[in-house]
Amino acid sequence: MNKPCEVFKKVLSKGNIRIKLLGDSITHGLGGVGFEQDGEPIVEGFARNPNGYCWAKLFKDYMQEKYGAEVVNNACTGTDIQFIIKHFDTLVDEDDDIIICAIGTNNRNYYHGQWDHTPTREEYGRDFYNHILNLYDMTEKAGKEIIFIANTPVLPRREEDGPTWIMLLHMDDINAIYKKAAEKAGFPLISLYELFNEYVDKTDVDPEILYWDGGHPSDRGYDVIFELLVKELKL
Repeated sequence: MNKPCEVFKKVLSKGNIRIKLLGDSITHGLGGVGFEQDGEPIVEGFARNPNGYCWAKLFKDYMQEKYGAEVVNNACTGTDIQFIIKHFDTLVDEDDDIIICAIGTNNRNYYHGQWDHTPTREEYGRDFYNHILNLYDMTEKAGKEIIFIANTPVLPRREEDGPTWIMLLHMDDINAIYKKAAEKAGFPLISLYELFNEYVDKTDVDPEILYWDGGHPSDRGYDVIFELLVKELKL
């Protein structure tokens, strides 16, 4: 597995780089104060969240100010890894130098009727694993560097079945599948899942204050994500 900081520093050394962020609501910024999809359109009815408080906005401003890098956030709320694969050619541009992709939280739950049969936990996990490798292959063929992120944990109440879905996987499963895929393919991976849990353990902070709704971060939670990513990338 390649180290994310080494890959990122290599790309950054080129100067005038363009960073593309891909992901779901946690990268889009849902839960942060001022979240609104009132920016430029992304794809299929999704628009950017230019002014809401989130880790992506903090990262964009930091990279622009300190390194002169352009950061474009193409994350779309409520999406899964299949969405990124389907819309890859729209979400990723020719002049992107590096992609940072935090996707998978919405790949935990199986919606009734989504497949022609209800998959087992193992089948569903294998499907997500194969999609990770597929997305990595797509970035390789496009000549892009990519850093995957295994997303933050959620509180226990957000790991339960719902009226239209079964929670076949949990965030620890998503993290473990990413690590397995990274070992197989050699791509760089940041486990925000583990880093966030370590932060909570070390600081003894009440996890509730880090979340808006138990799944999406609060402003303070987004602060922590930003701080962890900057440290992990050695910026």
